[in-house]
Amino acid sequence: MIIDFDRIAEAHIEGFKGGKGRLDVRAYVDEKARIMYSTLRPGASSGRHQHTGTFEAMYVLSGELTVHYDDTTETARVGQVHYCPEGHFHWFENRTDHDVVYLAIVPALR
Repeated sequence: MIIDFDRIAEAHIEGFKGGKGRLDVRAYVDEKARIMYSTLRPGASSGRHQHTGTFEAMYVLSGELTVHYDDTTETARVGQVHYCPEGHFHWFENRTDHDVVYLAIVPALR
């Protein structure tokens, strides 16, 4: 199955999960997973959230994504993956002056 993000309408989300700024997302969603092509704008962030019944893997395509994972802060760069296992907390932000583009996969584990 091919997922063509160019054929999926882009949603513009202000303050994703209680964060600030804009996140633009093209998402494929079915009963098994959410697969999202996302652009986090400069200065934008998500709110802190926990993954229950799922996990999240975020593969950075361009830019640098600052991720706050449990009690650590790390930077994911192009070609790197941030992984937030089930039961853990994270939030992320774009501390740069250019967009961060990433592919996020959130499967349904149950």
